[in-house]
Amino acid sequence: MREAVPKHQVIEYLKEEPFYIANVRFSAVNDYYAINSHWHEELEIAYILEGNPHHYIDGECIQSEAGRLIVTNSESVHHVTCEFEHSREEAISAVVLLIHNRFIMENFPEYGTLWFTNNKRQTKPEIRDIMLWLSAYAEKKEHRPQEYLYVKGLLLQLLYYMYEEGIVSRKDQTAIVKRQNIQPLKDILVYVEEHYQLPLAQADVANQFYLSQQYFSRYFKQCTGITFTEHITRYRLEKAIKELRDTDKRIVDIALDNGFTEERRFAFAFKKFYGVSPLQYRRQLHASDKKDDLIK
Repeated sequence: MREAVPKHQVIEYLKEEPFYIANVRFSAVNDYYAINSHWHEELEIAYILEGNPHHYIDGECIQSEAGRLIVTNSESVHHVTCEFEHSREEAISAVVLLIHNRFIMENFPEYGTLWFTNNKRQTKPEIRDIMLWLSAYAEKKEHRPQEYLYVKGLLLQLLYYMYEEGIVSRKDQTAIVKRQNIQPLKDILVYVEEHYQLPLAQADVANQFYLSQQYFSRYFKQCTGITFTEHITRYRLEKAIKELRDTDKRIVDIALDNGFTEERRFAFAFKKFYGVSPLQYRRQLHASDKKDDLIK
């Protein structure tokens, strides 16, 4: 089981490490996974190790594959979907790196005028080797102080190689058009965040933004890869699963407090997305906690 990424993600960094590295893996326990639409100020770099996830970045769909580097520029709205069609043994895995803008600007002042592209399907071996080393670094529980210096050097090398892979000026018309067209999506996502506990009919939200329902539906699906209704459901589930884990509230109250009209609808959506019912999820958490207590 997993938790989806919040809409507007804020990364907490250690003072001496202005970067965040994570190894992520989705398996075909269910037929479909998604990381909901979100954005952040960091530069995000994902190296695909296995599988074929679909990345939606500022409304553009990029079908990835093992060996490909996917770069998400600062403040770009992005969304990832993972579909499994052939075997329950299928999996998607990647190493994801986020680099704080402060670190980049201190070492690469021109970064503010540039825009990384995703034009190459396979990245160069030098980038692959750096991402694999960072993947191993992320798995270690403890790091020697001098390793930070090595990582810092690797990040600068990585930016150099990425520059060679593909970069354009932020003044480029294509980049400007993309950023302008994606702003309404950000406003819609914020609106959902602020009103998810209330009934949110697509027609009403479309009217809120002075858009026809047909255009609203087409625009949202094009930008995110899922329907508006699917996004609302997943956002409500993000909120609900935290309460299942961190509180003793009744499941029916969690459902109603997070925008579901009844417990049955909540249970159906939860099992479809997470593979177990809310009650099973809570029981598994309790069983895991008891096991940890016994180990202690």
